[in-house]
Parts: sequence; structure tokens; C-alpha cells
Amino acid sequence: MLGSAAWRGVARHGIATSRRWRRATTVVLPLMVVGLVQPWAGTAPGGPAGTDGKVPAASAGVGPTADPPQPGPWAVGYRTVRIADPRRPGRQLITSLWYPAQAGAVAGPATSLLPRTIDLPGTAGAGRPQGVARPIPLAAPIPAVGSAGRVGVAAGGSCPEVAGGERGRAGQPAFYPLVGDVGFDSDVAVTDAPPAPGPFPLVVFSHGSAGSRVQAAYLMEALASHGYVVAAPDHPGDTMVDVAAGRAEPQLAMAVDRSRDLSAVIDALTDPSCAVRPRIRPDQIAAVGFSFGGLTAIVSSVGLLAAPPDPRVRVSVGIAAATAPLPAAFLARIRVPTLLLAGTRDPVVTLDDNAGRAFRELSSSRPRVSATVTDATHNSFTEICRQDGLLGAARIPPVLRLRVALTAAVTCRPPLLAAPAAHVVADRTVVAFLDWQVRGDAASQRYLAVGGQRVGPGVVLRVQR
Repeated sequence: MLGSAAWRGVARHGIATSRRWRRATTVVLPLMVVGLVQPWAGTAPGGPAGTDGKVPAASAGVGPTADPPQPGPWAVGYRTVRIADPRRPGRQLITSLWYPAQAGAVAGPATSLLPRTIDLPGTAGAGRPQGVARPIPLAAPIPAVGSAGRVGVAAGGSCPEVAGGERGRAGQPAFYPLVGDVGFDSDVAVTDAPPAPGPFPLVVFSHGSAGSRVQAAYLMEALASHGYVVAAPDHPGDTMVDVAAGRAEPQLAMAVDRSRDLSAVIDALTDPSCAVRPRIRPDQIAAVGFSFGGLTAIVSSVGLLAAPPDPRVRVSVGIAAATAPLPAAFLARIRVPTLLLAGTRDPVVTLDDNAGRAFRELSSSRPRVSATVTDATHNSFTEICRQDGLLGAARIPPVLRLRVALTAAVTCRPPLLAAPAAHVVADRTVVAFLDWQVRGDAASQRYLAVGGQRVGPGVVLRVQR
């Protein structure tokens, strides 16, 4: 339990009353048992390499009577990197990167998005060969002020190094772990696929409480196939593995660390010293998050408690976002365009107290869009229903096994919306909203304006300009 001084600090910064925050952090957030990994199925598409970050011709013609193409015209590449924040010594952010890739190519060391590690001989897990990674050295810390384009904020984040120890190898399907070597291979993303030239907009994704960086891989792949670089860090102290091992960080402290994590990732990927920098448009950055991560994404542009605002975030998206702790005055400060995606049957982050209220109180966020999905529940927007099929593996910790099983039991059965249908809605709304607000695509604006039935059965869309 936090002491009175901490709660006074919360009130002083305008983040809810202690009663509301206590209820959200001690009751609601720990119950966000999130679905975890397997990506939306499909065949990796070929398409234009893209050199200017604009909507490619294949998707630019989307109008009020057509659906955004699913998937988009680019092939999808994947990397796992490690990012260090020099302002928080010891905080290592294992981060998944999805990016537009060249069509039909198989990556090798010379064509990777980032330099590869050196693998030492070794084996691990089920007789599968696996190198023991010896990482390349981290770059020197970024200078203290302004090197990454933030206004009046010290930069934080080192140029990323490639993280070793996962199953994926160049040219093979991306591997999305649940824990250790238990997980899924992607049907879409290819490890180390040669990147398209770019530059492309950047999306940073924040996972849910007790979640993981790959819990919405289907959406990350959809975004990359539509010409976005996506970076999703694990938030140390709030991952599924941390919670199962009893290493969970207090929720109030985690709310601050999460915001700093997103800024550290942006710092690292946009620093001129990094190989990935030429692939990214630093003036086109969006924050997307699920559940607790939805709160993180929505507050990223204005800051939270000790975490400063990040003015580089131009657009925010909250999926089943836990916004109930935020008072009306705080929500009114948010000026970036915002999308809220929520289900009508969410018992954890209830519609009225969260997305419904936030849509009303985000009075300075123009435009803002609300997408309400009939019969979707909290984890309909994750991969928990496929994740449930992994539980026969012996190497899953019992606590994690129980959490996944219980979450699947209340997510994956009628009358609730089938998860693949919820994923299609998430793909369509998030891609269309970002294309509209990040790229200025008028066809995507018209697509959202025609109403929710175009997006999916039972979807209600509201647009406030």
C-alpha cells in the first residue's frame, strides 16, 4: 500500500482522487490478465518498397464503399532489440520491431535493419539449435538535452543493440514467445527481412498489465504491412513473466516508468547515430496501447506524474484503455487526435467508465474517434484464444498457465464476439485512423465517416472533429 505522501503526490499532479486510483490499481489493473501472442494469419504480401512514408497506391484509393486492404501492400520484417535508458541505469527494454520489408527477399547479416549479434555455439530447448548471443556494445548515451528532438526534455535511450536468445533466425518466420521457447511462429512476419527504404511513420506500442510486447502481434503486423515501423517494448516489472514470478512493480510507479519507456524507445530509434533512423519519420509518431498500455499511450503527449510530456507523439490510440483514474481536467489537456476502441462486454475496463467517459472528456482532442464493438470483451483484442492452445507445454510456469486458462475461459466462447472478428475491426480502425491523422489520407477519413457497419457488424463509430 502506498503511503499518504505518495497519494498526495498523485493528487498534486491531477491524476485522480486517491480513492479512484486505488480502485483502478488495486482491483482493476491486476485483473487485466491479457492474451498474448499469435499473429493474425495471412500470407506475407509483396508490395512497393515505399520511399517517402506516403500511403502507397494500392491503399490510397480506399473510399467510403471499400475496406482498407487486409493486409497492406508491404511485406513484414521483424527484429528483437534491446534498448537501454541511460537516465534509469539498469533498465533494459527488450523491444520487438515490425517494419515494411522488401517483397520476397530473405534477409542476411548484410541486409538487416540493425547489425546482428555474434552467436557462439550452443543449443537450447527441444533439441533446437540456438546461439548464445554476445551482444554488440551499446552506443554511448545520447547527450543530455534535445538531441532526439524533444522540447525541453533530456533525451533518454541508447541506440538499440540486437537482442539474442530467441528462436527466430534470418529468413525464418518471426517467433513470438509466451515464455522462453514456448510460443508461436508468425504466418506473416519474416525475421531480418530486408527493410524497405522508407522513411516511414513510427508507432510505439504499450502492452497491458501482466502482458508482453507481442500480445497484439496481429495488429503490429497489419500496421507494418501498411507502411509503419512499429516498436513494442516489454515494460520490466509488468510483464506476464514478471507477474508470474512475483516481481511485479507497484502500479503507480509502473505508470510513470511505462511513459518513460515509450520516450526512451523513441529517443533510441530517432537518434542520428542509429542505423534504423533513416527508416523513420520523426515528425510522424503515434502511440498505441492496450488496457494499462492504452492509458500509457493516451497520456504520453502530456506526461504523467514524474514522466514528462513527449511532444513528438502526434496521435494516440487506446484499445480497451484503462482511463477511469484520469480526472476530467487531465483528459481535457490532451490535444493530440485520439482513437478509443472498446468492447460492450468488457467487465474489466468497463465501457461507460473508460472509453465512454474519456470520449466525452477529451474535449481538446480533435478529432477524436470512438469505436465500440458489440459483444467484444477485454481480451477480444488480444490473441488469448489461440494462446490457450499452448498450455500443454511443460515449461510454462503454473501461475502463468492458470492466468492464460482463466482468461481464455471468459473470452473465447459465445455469445462473445469471436477474436478474429475483433482483430479485423482493430486492424481496420487503427490503420484507417493513423492513415488519416498521421499521413493526411482523405480516403481513410471518409472510410471512418461512413459508419461502423462498414468496419464490422455491430461496430458503432463516433467522430468528433
